[in-house]
Amino acid sequence: MSKSRVILCADDDATALAVRSQILSRAGYIVLTASDGAAALELFKCIRADLIIMDHGLAGISGKQVAAEMKRLKPAVPIVLLSSSMEPHLWSEHADLLITSGMPAAEFLRAVGKLIPE
Repeated sequence: MSKSRVILCADDDATALAVRSQILSRAGYIVLTASDGAAALELFKCIRADLIIMDHGLAGISGKQVAAEMKRLKPAVPIVLLSSSMEPHLWSEHADLLITSGMPAAEFLRAVGKLIPE
């Protein structure tokens, strides 16, 4: 995998964000983090990201709202929304993938790899 792939992760759960960041970093990705939707959006405007991974239920601006704005700004960047539930109403037309937050690490990395292949 290319070491230059940049993933922006956003989650207001600091533990979940740290674990996800560590999994991605160990897999060779460059990981930038944000603790809420507003911070993720501001960072997204300033960087080149290859993928966005964010919690659906971010405090303040929801993951769905952030995804909509990110797709408006940079439509080619894939977005993954994380949720503890796979309820159909959580799906966003602005997300490329909806996955469960508790997905095993290997499965999570396979899903990421499909969205940003080498």
